Amino acid sequence: MFCKPYILLFGAILMLAGCDQPPPAKARMPKPHLVEVLSVQPVDIELERVRTGTLEAFQTINIYNQEEGIVKQILPREGDTVKRDDLLITLDDQLLSAQLQRARAVRQQAEKELQRISGLIKRNLTARSELTQKETDLAVAKADEQVIATRLGYTRIKSPIDGVVTARHTEPGNLAEKSSLLLSLADLSSLRLKVDVSELLLNQLPPEMPVDIEIDALRSANRANSFEVSGRVSRIYPTIDPTTRSGTLEISLNPAPRGARPGQFARVKFQIARQQVLLLPFASLRQSDSGSYVYIIDNDNHVQIRPLQTGLKAGEQIEVLAGLQPGERVITRGFTNLKAGMPVTVVDRGTDSQNGTASP
Repeated sequence: MFCKPYILLFGAILMLAGCDQPPPAKARMPKPHLVEVLSVQPVDIELERVRTGTLEAFQTINIYNQEEGIVKQILPREGDTVKRDDLLITLDDQLLSAQLQRARAVRQQAEKELQRISGLIKRNLTARSELTQKETDLAVAKADEQVIATRLGYTRIKSPIDGVVTARHTEPGNLAEKSSLLLSLADLSSLRLKVDVSELLLNQLPPEMPVDIEIDALRSANRANSFEVSGRVSRIYPTIDPTTRSGTLEISLNPAPRGARPGQFARVKFQIARQQVLLLPFASLRQSDSGSYVYIIDNDNHVQIRPLQTGLKAGEQIEVLAGLQPGERVITRGFTNLKAGMPVTVVDRGTDSQNGTASP
């Protein structure tokens, strides 16, 4: 048996050992996940869309020869203005002129033969089949004469339109083989340009819609901005490119502004009046394999994922076509480690970071 002093000493040692153990640590509370939100509301806006294109002549014609021959003369040069039916080019016609004289002589001989046979028929001095043969000979002679006369006309080439000579492809003295390119003409009284627009925008641009067009090349020395003129949507192409999901518009400038030329760069501005549009900051939009979505918070401040159908982009904002209702709260900041069903704390921009921060 232990003596009483030893028992007391042993108890004191145990008490001292117990005093050296640290108290249990308090459970740490997780930091709240801070987010910034935007309550989406419909707004009335007017959207402006700018598309670029290249001016081109409304009508461009290449002049080819239908008869082979030496080029005798080409009257206009590049930049010259011509009128419809003006003589442009003449080819050597000596051979065809001689052939026409021969064909005319053959036709005249056939006419005399027909007259002679007709007189014999009246006196019953020859068979009626002889008359039929002479009538056929005359018809063939007339056709041959007409063919040669037509070919001879092809040696004098006239302008089919009112326009400007844009290119001269040969010179006098050259041999122009059949179907050679000789001149190029363009009607510069009206110009056009083609622009590609998205399928979402295409249905909002009706034919004859007026548009503003900026042409940088017409900027004057005293103007800092480019030259702006009015045009209209003259044609909407019926197909959509399945790769880019865009269609083609044709914009016409009629009359063309002074100094405007094919090949110049132009910008087309479309003013689209829209009402009651839901807009979101583009930065709040998320992307996945299935499409666009945003994070919203419900009445209990829990996160939900909401798929969206979006429309046109307006500056730093984007139009919401479907997926959101006015008044719903969309998370605009605080996406790091954000998950569906997570509770969050809504803060205003500039919240003190001592209680946590809204992650980008």
